[in-house]
Amino acid sequence: MNKLSLCKKGFVTVSAMLALFLTLPFASSVYIQQSTSDQIYETAESAPEKNVALVLGAAAYPSYLSDILVDRMETAIELYETEKVQKLILSGAPNEVEGMKKYALERGVEENDLIEDPKGLNTLASVRNASGISELIIVTQAFHLPRALFIAKHLGMDVVGVASDRRTYTKIFDFKKREILATSKAMMDLFVWGD
Repeated sequence: MNKLSLCKKGFVTVSAMLALFLTLPFASSVYIQQSTSDQIYETAESAPEKNVALVLGAAAYPSYLSDILVDRMETAIELYETEKVQKLILSGAPNEVEGMKKYALERGVEENDLIEDPKGLNTLASVRNASGISELIIVTQAFHLPRALFIAKHLGMDVVGVASDRRTYTKIFDFKKREILATSKAMMDLFVWGD
Protein backbone atom coordinates (compact mmCIF):
# COMPACT_ATOMS: atom_id res chain seq x y z
CA MET A 1 0.00 0.00 0.00
CA ASN A 2 1.49 3.33 -1.03
CA LYS A 3 1.67 6.47 1.09
CA LEU A 4 -1.28 8.11 -0.68
CA SER A 5 -3.53 5.14 0.07
CA LEU A 6 -2.42 5.14 3.71
CA CYS A 7 -3.16 8.88 3.97
CA LYS A 8 -6.62 8.40 2.45
CA LYS A 9 -7.37 5.50 4.78
CA GLY A 10 -6.21 7.54 7.78
CA PHE A 11 -8.32 10.52 6.71
CA VAL A 12 -11.43 8.35 6.32
CA THR A 13 -10.86 6.77 9.74
CA VAL A 14 -10.36 10.12 11.48
CA SER A 15 -13.39 11.57 9.68
CA ALA A 16 -15.56 8.64 10.73
CA MET A 17 -14.43 8.94 14.34
CA LEU A 18 -15.06 12.69 14.33
CA ALA A 19 -18.54 12.20 12.87
CA LEU A 20 -19.32 9.61 15.55
CA PHE A 21 -18.05 11.92 18.28
CA LEU A 22 -20.19 14.81 17.02
CA THR A 23 -23.39 12.81 16.53
CA LEU A 24 -23.21 10.72 19.72
CA PRO A 25 -24.70 13.39 22.02
CA PHE A 26 -27.72 13.90 19.77
CA ALA A 27 -28.21 10.19 19.08
CA SER A 28 -27.98 9.42 22.82
CA SER A 29 -30.50 12.13 23.61
CA VAL A 30 -33.01 10.90 21.03
CA TYR A 31 -32.62 7.28 22.15
CA ILE A 32 -33.10 8.11 25.83
CA GLN A 33 -36.11 10.32 25.15
CA GLN A 34 -37.81 7.64 23.08
CA SER A 35 -37.08 4.84 25.54
CA THR A 36 -38.56 6.74 28.51
CA SER A 37 -41.47 8.65 26.95
CA ASP A 38 -44.10 6.24 28.31
CA GLN A 39 -42.86 6.80 31.88
CA ILE A 40 -43.38 10.57 31.91
CA TYR A 41 -46.49 12.30 33.28
CA GLU A 42 -47.18 15.97 32.64
CA THR A 43 -48.94 16.67 35.94
CA ALA A 44 -49.00 15.35 39.49
CA GLU A 45 -52.71 14.68 39.08
CA SER A 46 -52.15 12.30 36.16
CA ALA A 47 -49.36 10.33 37.88
CA PRO A 48 -49.96 6.90 39.42
CA GLU A 49 -49.56 6.30 43.14
CA LYS A 50 -46.10 5.24 44.27
CA ASN A 51 -44.47 5.05 47.69
CA VAL A 52 -41.97 7.88 47.40
CA ALA A 53 -41.10 10.91 45.28
CA LEU A 54 -37.44 11.62 44.56
CA VAL A 55 -36.91 15.37 44.18
CA LEU A 56 -33.69 16.11 42.32
CA GLY A 57 -31.68 19.08 43.55
CA ALA A 58 -30.88 22.31 41.73
CA ALA A 59 -29.44 25.69 42.65
CA ALA A 60 -30.26 26.86 46.17
CA TYR A 61 -29.15 30.01 47.94
CA PRO A 62 -29.00 30.94 51.64
CA SER A 63 -32.39 32.66 51.64
CA TYR A 64 -34.21 31.18 48.64
CA LEU A 65 -34.40 28.36 46.09
CA SER A 66 -33.95 28.81 42.35
CA ASP A 67 -37.12 28.88 40.24
CA ILE A 68 -36.35 25.41 38.92
CA LEU A 69 -36.01 23.97 42.42
CA VAL A 70 -39.15 25.75 43.68
CA ASP A 71 -41.11 24.14 40.84
CA ARG A 72 -39.69 20.70 41.66
CA MET A 73 -40.65 21.16 45.30
CA GLU A 74 -44.14 22.43 44.47
CA THR A 75 -44.75 19.42 42.21
CA ALA A 76 -43.49 17.01 44.87
CA ILE A 77 -45.62 18.68 47.55
CA GLU A 78 -48.65 18.37 45.28
CA LEU A 79 -47.95 14.63 44.95
CA TYR A 80 -47.67 14.44 48.74
CA GLU A 81 -50.81 16.47 49.47
CA THR A 82 -52.91 14.40 47.05
CA GLU A 83 -51.51 11.22 48.63
CA LYS A 84 -49.90 10.02 45.42
CA VAL A 85 -46.79 9.51 47.58
CA GLN A 86 -46.22 9.20 51.32
CA LYS A 87 -42.63 10.44 51.53
CA LEU A 88 -40.25 12.78 49.72
CA ILE A 89 -36.55 12.13 49.17
CA LEU A 90 -34.72 15.45 48.95
CA SER A 91 -31.53 14.77 47.02
CA GLY A 92 -28.73 17.14 46.12
CA ALA A 93 -25.75 18.96 47.55
CA PRO A 94 -25.99 19.64 51.31
CA ASN A 95 -27.07 23.28 50.88
CA GLU A 96 -29.72 22.25 48.33
CA VAL A 97 -31.15 19.60 50.65
CA GLU A 98 -31.19 22.04 53.55
CA GLY A 99 -33.12 24.59 51.47
CA MET A 100 -35.51 21.94 50.14
CA LYS A 101 -36.25 20.68 53.64
CA LYS A 102 -36.93 24.19 54.96
CA TYR A 103 -39.25 24.85 52.01
CA ALA A 104 -41.15 21.57 52.51
CA LEU A 105 -41.61 22.14 56.26
CA GLU A 106 -42.90 25.67 55.65
CA ARG A 107 -45.42 24.20 53.21
CA GLY A 108 -46.74 21.75 55.79
CA VAL A 109 -44.93 18.52 54.94
CA GLU A 110 -44.35 16.43 58.07
CA GLU A 111 -40.66 16.16 58.98
CA ASN A 112 -41.02 12.39 59.41
CA ASP A 113 -42.05 12.18 55.77
CA LEU A 114 -38.83 13.79 54.51
CA ILE A 115 -35.77 11.71 53.67
CA GLU A 116 -32.57 13.71 53.21
CA ASP A 117 -29.89 12.68 50.72
CA PRO A 118 -27.06 15.24 50.85
CA LYS A 119 -24.86 12.90 48.80
CA GLY A 120 -26.93 13.30 45.64
CA LEU A 121 -24.31 15.47 43.99
CA ASN A 122 -25.47 14.61 40.47
CA THR A 123 -28.36 12.80 38.79
CA LEU A 124 -26.62 9.43 38.73
CA ALA A 125 -25.77 9.64 42.44
CA SER A 126 -29.29 10.76 43.39
CA VAL A 127 -30.96 7.94 41.49
CA ARG A 128 -28.47 5.35 42.68
CA ASN A 129 -28.90 6.44 46.30
CA ALA A 130 -32.65 5.83 45.97
CA SER A 131 -32.28 2.47 44.24
CA GLY A 132 -33.40 0.58 47.35
CA ILE A 133 -36.90 2.09 47.14
CA SER A 134 -39.35 -0.32 45.53
CA GLU A 135 -41.58 2.27 43.80
CA LEU A 136 -40.61 5.81 42.97
CA ILE A 137 -41.72 8.98 41.19
CA ILE A 138 -38.86 11.17 40.01
CA VAL A 139 -39.64 14.89 40.06
CA THR A 140 -37.71 17.27 37.82
CA GLN A 141 -38.19 19.35 34.66
CA ALA A 142 -39.17 17.76 31.36
CA PHE A 143 -35.75 18.34 29.78
CA HIS A 144 -34.08 16.44 32.65
CA LEU A 145 -36.57 13.60 33.23
CA PRO A 146 -35.57 11.25 30.36
CA ARG A 147 -31.97 10.97 31.58
CA ALA A 148 -33.02 10.43 35.22
CA LEU A 149 -35.57 7.80 34.22
CA PHE A 150 -33.12 6.07 31.88
CA ILE A 151 -30.58 5.75 34.69
CA ALA A 152 -33.24 4.37 37.04
CA LYS A 153 -34.45 1.90 34.41
CA HIS A 154 -30.86 0.76 33.85
CA LEU A 155 -30.56 0.14 37.60
CA GLY A 156 -33.71 -2.02 37.53
CA MET A 157 -35.95 0.42 39.39
CA ASP A 158 -39.75 0.67 39.09
CA VAL A 159 -40.08 4.38 38.33
CA VAL A 160 -42.12 7.01 36.56
CA GLY A 161 -41.48 10.73 36.33
CA VAL A 162 -43.55 13.87 36.74
CA ALA A 163 -42.51 16.98 34.86
CA SER A 164 -42.27 19.99 37.16
CA ASP A 165 -42.34 22.72 34.52
CA ARG A 166 -44.57 25.38 36.09
CA ARG A 167 -43.23 28.43 34.27
CA THR A 168 -41.02 29.49 31.36
CA TYR A 169 -37.36 29.46 32.38
CA THR A 170 -35.17 32.26 31.06
CA LYS A 171 -32.18 29.95 30.57
CA ILE A 172 -34.09 26.95 29.19
CA PHE A 173 -32.00 26.75 26.01
CA ASP A 174 -28.79 26.68 28.05
CA PHE A 175 -30.26 23.95 30.23
CA LYS A 176 -31.24 21.89 27.18
CA LYS A 177 -27.78 22.26 25.60
CA ARG A 178 -26.10 21.12 28.81
CA GLU A 179 -28.54 18.23 29.05
CA ILE A 180 -27.45 16.89 25.66
CA LEU A 181 -23.86 16.65 26.92
CA ALA A 182 -24.98 15.23 30.27
CA THR A 183 -26.96 12.55 28.45
CA SER A 184 -23.85 11.46 26.56
CA LYS A 185 -21.93 11.32 29.82
CA ALA A 186 -24.68 9.18 31.37
CA MET A 187 -24.41 6.71 28.49
CA MET A 188 -20.65 6.52 28.96
CA ASP A 189 -20.98 6.13 32.75
CA LEU A 190 -23.52 3.33 32.44
CA PHE A 191 -22.23 1.38 29.44
CA VAL A 192 -18.52 2.16 29.11
CA TRP A 193 -17.17 2.91 32.55
CA GLY A 194 -19.73 0.76 34.35
CA ASP A 195 -20.20 3.48 36.95
